[in-house]
Amino acid sequence: MNTEKVNIQDNFLNELRKQGKLARILLANGKEVRGLIKGFDQFTVQVELKDAAELLVYKSAIAIIATAEPTPPTDKETGESSD
Repeated sequence: MNTEKVNIQDNFLNELRKQGKLARILLANGKEVRGLIKGFDQFTVQVELKDAAELLVYKSAIAIIATAEPTPPTDKETGESSD
């Protein structure tokens, strides 16, 4: 049995960061933030806005993270090798 933990949240954020895709982040208070994911850790997400300003958003304040385009699965998710 595979005992390796899969962290869906980190995989999703990392793919957005690596691919440079615009993220739409809906906060729990109803406000929306749009920008590029520059980094993240256990508690926060660093977002670069269109005007080059940066925000540090606490994950506990995030309700939804979405993209305008679908994010393709990584090799770990599909089980395919990257030839």
